[in-house]
Amino acid sequence: MGSETESSEVRDLSLLKPNYMLLSLQRILVLTVILAGVILVVYYTPMPEAYFENCDRECHELDWPMICRVKLVIEVYKTLSKSCGSCTEKNGGDCPATCISADGRVRGVLSANRELPSPTLHVCHNDILVVDVVHRAPAHALSIHWRGQPQKETPFMDGAPMLTQCPQPAYTTFQYKFRASSVGTHMYHAHSAADAADGLSGAFIVRQSSRLDPLRKLYDVDDTKHTIFVSEWGHSMGPLAGVISSIPNAESLLINGKGNSSESPDTPLSSFNVEYGKRYRFRLAYGGGSKSCPIKFSIDQHVLEVITLDGHQIETEHVSSIEIGRGERVDFIIDAKRAPGVYKMKVMAVKSCQDNLDGMANLVYEKVEQKVLRKDEEAFDSNVYRELTTVSSDNCASENVICLNEVHATNKIPEELAAAVEEIVYVPFNYSTKQISAKRVESWGQTDGHRFTYPASPLLTQSDNVGENEFCSKEPGNGEECVHVKKVPLGSTVEMVMFDQGGESDHIFHLHGYSFYVVGMRELHRSFDKDTIVKMNREGNLFTKNLIDPVIKDTIVVPKFGAVALRFKADNPGYWLMRDERSTHWTRGLDFILKVGNQGDFVQAPSDFPKCGSYVGPEYFLI
Repeated sequence: MGSETESSEVRDLSLLKPNYMLLSLQRILVLTVILAGVILVVYYTPMPEAYFENCDRECHELDWPMICRVKLVIEVYKTLSKSCGSCTEKNGGDCPATCISADGRVRGVLSANRELPSPTLHVCHNDILVVDVVHRAPAHALSIHWRGQPQKETPFMDGAPMLTQCPQPAYTTFQYKFRASSVGTHMYHAHSAADAADGLSGAFIVRQSSRLDPLRKLYDVDDTKHTIFVSEWGHSMGPLAGVISSIPNAESLLINGKGNSSESPDTPLSSFNVEYGKRYRFRLAYGGGSKSCPIKFSIDQHVLEVITLDGHQIETEHVSSIEIGRGERVDFIIDAKRAPGVYKMKVMAVKSCQDNLDGMANLVYEKVEQKVLRKDEEAFDSNVYRELTTVSSDNCASENVICLNEVHATNKIPEELAAAVEEIVYVPFNYSTKQISAKRVESWGQTDGHRFTYPASPLLTQSDNVGENEFCSKEPGNGEECVHVKKVPLGSTVEMVMFDQGGESDHIFHLHGYSFYVVGMRELHRSFDKDTIVKMNREGNLFTKNLIDPVIKDTIVVPKFGAVALRFKADNPGYWLMRDERSTHWTRGLDFILKVGNQGDFVQAPSDFPKCGSYVGPEYFLI
C-alpha cells in the first residue's frame, strides 16, 4: 500500500516537471519577434546620407530624431551675377535660383551657398544638426551663432568667438554639432554684425509634432515657404560700418533677400501664396543690419494674430501691425478670407531711427475653380487697428499700442522665480558720442564702467591661458578695457536689472544660452546712478513687476533712459555672452559675460577641439 502511494507521488511530480524544450522555444520566439521589430524600426527610420539629409518634413512624436547634415560654403559673391540675365528688368522673366537680385543693384555679398539670405534650415524637435561651415572668404574670422538654442549638451557649439570657440580662419572647415532642443522660430548668423549685414544670416525653424503643438488648432497650414526673413540693405555698408561715429543709412529693407529701389523699380519681389478660407501660420524674423532700426510689419487688409515671441507662446493678440527690433522673432496667423488678388506685405523702419526706409512683398491668393465673392468689410475686421511692439516708447501710453509689458505668456512663471530670487545682478550701461575736437568725434560703451574686450583664448576651452590681469575688477571701472565677467552660482534664481545711463538711443541685448522672463520694464526719462536704482528696486518703486505670466524672450530692447528686469534659473553652466546687438562688429564695449557655475561644472569640449591664443617667441630667437 505504501509503495503504491510513493509511486503515485513520483508520477505526480513528473507531471509537474517543466518542459524545458517548450520554454526554450517560447523564449526564442519572443526574442525573434523583438529582433524583427527592432530591424523593422531601424529599416524604416530615415538615416543620414553622406553629406546632406533634408530634414524638412512633417514632424511626428514617435519618429526617431534625424541627423541633419548641412554644408554651408561661405564666400564673397555678388548680386546681379551673370546668371540673373535680365530678370530684374521689366518683363525680364523669373530670376533663376542662382541669382541674387536684392534691390536690383550690384553689391558684394558675404553669402552661404550663394544665397541671400542664408538658406533657411527646417528641422524637427531634437534633431541633431551637423553643419559643415566651409570658409572661403579671406579677411573674415568667422563664427556662427545659433540663436534660440541653449546648447546645454554642447556649450562649445554656441558660436561666440573667444568665449566658446576660436574664430574660424579662412580656407578651413568647422563642423557644428548640436541638438535642436528649443522649438520655435529662430535664426543663425555670423557673430560679427558687419558680416551678418553683408548677408551671412538666415532663419532656423524647429518644429514639433502637431499632436504636441499647443497652437496647432489655431491654424490649418504651417508651410516652410511662409518664413519671412527681413534684413537691412545698404550700399555704403561693409567692413568700415560702425568704425566711424556716424553709421551710414540703410537704403532698403529686403524680404527674403528681395526688394527694389528707385534705380531698379522692376526688381522682382518675394511672394507668399495662400488659398481662400484657410488659416496660415507665418514666421517672421528680423536679421537687422549695420544700423538695425526697429521695423514695423503689416499686411494690407489683414489682421495678424500674434501667437509667439522669440519662439515662446503668448496669449494671442489681434493687431494690424507688429514692431520688433533686431534679432527678434514673431509667429502670427492670418485668416485668408479676402477676395482673390494680390495684397501688399509691408515693412518699414521706425521714423525716429531712419525715415523713408521700407520694403515690400506680395501676399497672393491663388486662383480657385469657384470664384469667391466676399465683401471687404465682412472679411476684414476694420476695428482691429492696434499695433504690438517690443520697443518701448512714449507710444506705449496710447490705448492703440500693446507694449511688451502688456503681453502675457500662456504659461505661468515658475514659483521659484515668482518668489524672492537668490541673486540680483545690476548692470548699468552707458553708450555715448562726444565731440573731442572740431574734427574728432569718439563713441564708446561701458557696463559698470568697464569697456568690454575679448580674451586672447576661448574662456570655455582654454581658461588656463587667460591671465587674471585680463579680467575686469569687481569694482566699477573707469573706462578701462577688460574681459567683463559676472559670476552666477549654478542652480540659483537670478534677476538681472539692466538700465541705460547714456540716453543716446534704445539698446538691444541678446543672452546666449538662456531665455528669460521679462518681469519688469520702464522708461525713466533721465539717468540714475546705480545706488538709486538698487534702492528703488528694493523698495518696489522701480517696476510694477509681472510675477504671474510675463513673456519669455532671449532678446530684449532696453528703452532709452530705461530699465528692464529679467529673471531666469541659472541651470545651464558655462560662459554665456550678453550681446549688444547694436554693435556693428564684435563689440563696442557694452557686452559682458555670465559665468554660470565653476570650471568643473562645464561640459568639456572634445580633446581635439581647435585651440588658439597669443604667441610670444623665445627671448633670444635670432641668436
